[in-house]
Amino acid sequence: MPVHLRTPRPFAIRDAVPADIAGIMRLKLELAISDDIVHTVRATAADWERDAFGPHARFAIFVADCAGRVVGMAICADRYFPGWVGVNIALLDLCVEADYRDRSVGTALLTRVAAFARSRDATMIELTMRTGNRAARLYERAGFVDVTEVRHYVIAGDELERLAAPAAPLRRRAG
Repeated sequence: MPVHLRTPRPFAIRDAVPADIAGIMRLKLELAISDDIVHTVRATAADWERDAFGPHARFAIFVADCAGRVVGMAICADRYFPGWVGVNIALLDLCVEADYRDRSVGTALLTRVAAFARSRDATMIELTMRTGNRAARLYERAGFVDVTEVRHYVIAGDELERLAAPAAPLRRRAG
């Protein structure tokens, strides 16, 4: 009996359009599941449309398209540092559908992000990822360097609420 290997069809990298939102949301959820942070994905399709394609877009999205299906995505945004001249690009998310991994889709998406960075005259592209993420090999092959001297801190949930709560007014001592 012959064995039929499922070989994905060719893909194209392009700028995302609003019609891609469902596919982008699917990949964003897949990424959140793999990072065990599903609770952080709260945006609706309307949020995505406003923030990615509205008049005051907050980030850019590039997709890998295979016959009209989004099979990969890269989301990036400008990041500024006081005292530095110009913008840096933060790679916020990169996700490739399982059937398209190890087929140069991730590399092609990174190449598109690099072209975007160059067009913005950016001095660097930065990213943050969890330890153990299999994409580390992709990033290292592309030339990203693990900056071990940097620590990355976050605050969220109840701790963020506690920190943001107004402090009780200081009492003046009598006397």
